[in-house]
Amino acid sequence: MPNGMTRLTVETIDGVLERVLEDGVDSLDLRGARFVDPYALLLLDLLVLETQAGGSRPRIDWPEAAAVRRWMHAMGFFAEIGETTPLAAREARSALQPITAISDETGIGRVVDGFHRRLVERYPLTESSRRTLTAMMIELFQNIPHHSNATGDVADPHGVAAMQDYEDSIFLAVADRGIGLRGSLGLREGYEGITDSQALDSILRDGLSRFADAGRGGELQRIVGIVRSWDGTFALRSGSALLYFDERGGDVYDVPDFPGAQLAIRIPLRLFGAGMVDP
Repeated sequence: MPNGMTRLTVETIDGVLERVLEDGVDSLDLRGARFVDPYALLLLDLLVLETQAGGSRPRIDWPEAAAVRRWMHAMGFFAEIGETTPLAAREARSALQPITAISDETGIGRVVDGFHRRLVERYPLTESSRRTLTAMMIELFQNIPHHSNATGDVADPHGVAAMQDYEDSIFLAVADRGIGLRGSLGLREGYEGITDSQALDSILRDGLSRFADAGRGGELQRIVGIVRSWDGTFALRSGSALLYFDERGGDVYDVPDFPGAQLAIRIPLRLFGAGMVDP
């Protein structure tokens, strides 16, 4: 386990990517993991696909903790990477929303309906909650067909999303292995040579997109504002840059270079009551 990590989360998963992508290890020991969040799960999924495509997939020993292994099965992780493991019994109840493919815009409504239905089954959402969460998921999921393969050069951007609930929060993760934010924004005149961190800044601070037309862009900027107002947690990773913030603050960090864009949002459960406000 890299650096003795027992938790694979939005805060620690880049240690795993560093070991594989920068150190070039040929085996990875994750047996000691006692917790995995949806963001880390999606990055592990994409990491397996990326290394397989490059012909250099390391041997990975998956978590041994029974509860973690069963949850990974329930989330559809091992089926997603085409691997069978012991303890294959699925506990569907443990997964709020298993890994779900997002391939094109026509299917987004169906995917959002599925995510929303699973939330409603467990939580008494107000009408305000429904509108806010549905609008947020639509905008997040649309980013994959709109931007992950904007150049047309990526054979399989492999857009995926997953969701899990915890004692105090709902955790939504969305990821792809497409051209990334820099690749998408770099299609706009004047932004061809930007860095990954500059792309994050331009999209999240200035609300820019690869389209210069008035009224285009700003979706991620609005979502950041909503999550901040909820005292939630937000992470957006693309290329070699990661923006992360929670109720204590945040910053942009250097991370191991990886294709595409990966996003995580953690929303406090207390907001799923009558006090939730429309954006």
